[in-house]
Amino acid sequence: MACEHSHDGHTHDHPHDHPHSHDGHTHPHSHDHGGGPMDASKALALLTYMLDHNVHHCAELQDLGSALTGEAAHQVAHAVEAFDQANGYLASAIEELKKK
Repeated sequence: MACEHSHDGHTHDHPHDHPHSHDGHTHPHSHDHGGGPMDASKALALLTYMLDHNVHHCAELQDLGSALTGEAAHQVAHAVEAFDQANGYLASAIEELKKK
C-alpha cells in the first residue's frame, strides 16, 4: 500500500508494508530531545521513521475511507489529502537534511 503525494512539482508515493494491525494497540512516544538543537543525523532518522509511520496511517485511512459512503467518506478523503501534504513536507525536510 502506498500514499501518493506531491511536493516541489513532483508527485510520488511511498510504498509501505506493515506486518501488524493497530487494533487495540497503542504507540507510546517520547520526544524529549534535551531542549537543544538536534544532531542532523538523529533528525534525519527520526523524520524518516515519522514519514514511514505516517505513510502507513495514510494507507489505513484510504482503506477505511473506501469502506465508507457519503459525507464520512468525503471527510476521510480530506484527511488522506492532509496526510499526503504533511508527508510531502516531511519528505522535503528529509531531502534537505540529506544534502548536508
